[in-house]
Amino acid sequence: MDLAPFNLDRRREVAVIIGAGATRGSHFVTPGTVCKPPLDSDFFTLLRSSGLNNQDARRLLDFVEREFGSLQVGMETFYSQAYLYDQFIHDVPSGGKGRRREYKWNLAYFRRVLPLLFATSLGGHECTFHAALATTVSPGDTFISFNYDCLLDRALARHAGRRWRPAEGYGYPVTGSVDDWCNHTGTGRPPQSSVRLLKPHGSLNWVLSGHSLGLRSDEYSARKEDELVIVPPLWQKSFDAEPYQTIWRETRRILSRTKALFVVGYSLPETDVYTQATLRMDVGPLEFLCLVNPDDEARRRILRTLRSSVTTSTHVVEFGRLADVAALLPAVAIGTP
Repeated sequence: MDLAPFNLDRRREVAVIIGAGATRGSHFVTPGTVCKPPLDSDFFTLLRSSGLNNQDARRLLDFVEREFGSLQVGMETFYSQAYLYDQFIHDVPSGGKGRRREYKWNLAYFRRVLPLLFATSLGGHECTFHAALATTVSPGDTFISFNYDCLLDRALARHAGRRWRPAEGYGYPVTGSVDDWCNHTGTGRPPQSSVRLLKPHGSLNWVLSGHSLGLRSDEYSARKEDELVIVPPLWQKSFDAEPYQTIWRETRRILSRTKALFVVGYSLPETDVYTQATLRMDVGPLEFLCLVNPDDEARRRILRTLRSSVTTSTHVVEFGRLADVAALLPAVAIGTP
């Protein structure tokens, strides 16, 4: 990636960490947007206002209000407590099964509702800021996205051209058709390697059959709860299974060699201990660090975690919005999907 717009004198291979704040910072999300892309903290309040009124959504919202007394509860708090309570009732039974069934059902409702809420907030949208990032990156550059949504995947498919090959770019072999997720038209020799998009928490466009990973074209469509290929939003996440084990291994490898790091819309929550660990242990001395977040404390938290990687020679820049970064990059015209 050419870092001249950030006052660096030459191109460098970059790693770009993407969080939910990057999706919320999309150009089409305005103060008047009724259904914004959800964050952990406002998932259920947005679900209430989204207009999504199917039976799963109604039952889930009723349960959360009854169980927690309010919809002002984080997605991770809800899922972790419901999962652990269900596990506790299973491990230490008292004879009654009604409460356990209620927890299990609502975990299933949540998983079925998740892609539909993203469909309401993101379906049919393309972001000029994500398009600018996709157009600017080069083979050797890596996005590391902790988001389930596919806004960045779509940006790469539409604007990265032959530099993005999803069959290899996800860091895990993808089988089957990938035509909906790339654009390899045009002439000329393709690059030897692909831009990477590593998604350690999974993705809504993934389909897993055994150990084979495929891509679905309708990423936000309804599906059975056990068809989601995501790491559930638990306080204590597990990455033992594939494809997460391989993708996390590749994530650590990329971060251990990067000299130029962007952290965009990611706040490094206290419960993401694995991400904290890889940032503390794997990232070496940085030549360049760019932090993009409207929350000053979130940017300071990232800096504290990376304190051993930030030296007196590290070029550090901070921005409040993704729009501020995109303004430094070549403008990209987006079309109607």
